[in-house]
Amino acid sequence: EEATNMKDLVEQLLFLARGDNHTMHLQLERFDLGVLAETIHAETEMISGGHVFELETIPSFVVADRGLVKQAARILVDNAIKYTPVGENISIFVRNEGGKVWFTVQDSGIGIPPEDIPYIFDRFYRADESRARATGGTGLGLSIAKWIAERHGGYLEVLSREDFGSRISLVLPSSMAS
Repeated sequence: EEATNMKDLVEQLLFLARGDNHTMHLQLERFDLGVLAETIHAETEMISGGHVFELETIPSFVVADRGLVKQAARILVDNAIKYTPVGENISIFVRNEGGKVWFTVQDSGIGIPPEDIPYIFDRFYRADESRARATGGTGLGLSIAKWIAERHGGYLEVLSREDFGSRISLVLPSSMAS
């Protein structure tokens, strides 16, 4: 288990190093983020037992690197799973509005303390170390998701309340013209 954790950490650090050195090239293509969300939803239901998953999408096209966008979306879903008690709901929404596409993950988990929200995208930042030890991880996932969003001209949007849950959205420029 420790070897796997170290492998994951090294892979995440290499990803960020390539991003910092501008040596990672994007393979841009036009695709429907709603269809990608359906894929992520189906994969997640197969591997994550115990949570109730909901999906609501509309056709929402982006021009982006599909693999990187899937990686960022998967980070948001994995965080929701990690911080939501078994049996609780996790919802994935994709919407297109005002020239932007939102991939949103809404959970009914532990939430993020307000004083921690400004720092959650910092590398290695972990809100509440006791929770961090219980859930594992490296503190790099949201940093990677932020880098991916920004590299595509987008951003991450966070709304969270302790003991109520979190809603985190990957927001990207829309490409709705055919």
